Amino acid sequence: MQSQRLSDQLDTLVRQHGAAFDPHYPPSDNSDHGPMAYLAMYGLGIGFDDISAFAKEYRSKLVSIPPPKEPVSTSTWRSHIGRRESYAALLAFFEREIDSAGWQTTLTKFLPLLISGWVKDAFHPLIRLGYGVEFESTSEIAAGLAYMTTIGDDPALANAATRGASKATGRSYIESIRTMHDSRYSRGPFNIRYQRIIDGAKDLRPASGSDGSFEAISRTGLEVFHATHDFFALHLVTSSHAFRVCAPYAGAGLTSLFSIGIATAYLAIGTPRFEPLPVATASLPTDRLSKATDEHDVKLAYSCLAQSRAFGDPTYRWVATEYLRPRLPAT
Repeated sequence: MQSQRLSDQLDTLVRQHGAAFDPHYPPSDNSDHGPMAYLAMYGLGIGFDDISAFAKEYRSKLVSIPPPKEPVSTSTWRSHIGRRESYAALLAFFEREIDSAGWQTTLTKFLPLLISGWVKDAFHPLIRLGYGVEFESTSEIAAGLAYMTTIGDDPALANAATRGASKATGRSYIESIRTMHDSRYSRGPFNIRYQRIIDGAKDLRPASGSDGSFEAISRTGLEVFHATHDFFALHLVTSSHAFRVCAPYAGAGLTSLFSIGIATAYLAIGTPRFEPLPVATASLPTDRLSKATDEHDVKLAYSCLAQSRAFGDPTYRWVATEYLRPRLPAT
């Protein structure tokens, strides 16, 4: 958990951004990564001037949030699950809930009802929420909950997580998913790939073991990314980080939901081969990251830093450094 309080400048930047911009932007309906990138840069030790410069450039492609069409209350919020047009009203609702009950109580109340949808939209709703939790940014916790609500829960994934467990766990569990490879699962936008898998992979089941080897599966996601440098594989790393951060507030039985969610994403990227990585050490190129122009670069760097700290595994930082070295501008 990031314990250092956000500066007033950064808190204001994040709040103003969240209040102004829709969680998606045209022309491809991509997810707004702005606040996630600002917080990632802060977590990497990058100063506010560089964060502000990044934000000014990044915001130019975004669109404003349409005004709310109707108010949301504790008695009506469920009717807005899966309704993207309700984002503004849900954002205001969750802000009121947090002001009244506090962010921990609000998360514990609502997140268990939404967590089954954690893979949807390429994990971005949960990742945005995870940054809010990591940095205790109440405005981003409200935004993440609103975003998760509009994308919706997923009873089908929740049901798959209750199937009898696979005989495999950890890395061997992800390796076993290759037997379910289907070229149709890795074609098209992520949400289409994901829905095909949910509809078609009827034998998909969670990893074995009471904990499903959460740390080992997270590490395997890192290895898949290192082997491929695939764009969607990058989200195996950033989503594992977000899931770990949000899990204390998301209810019971989460390890099965985590393992089967990572398995669906592995199917969605075509089940590429990967190799175990030895422990390796590197220092993240923070100076160069301060001038990064790609939001995914700073998010990957911060997720790897956070996972490295949580698991005592420097290989996360090494993988990020190897990926970023040819991508970042020279200082």
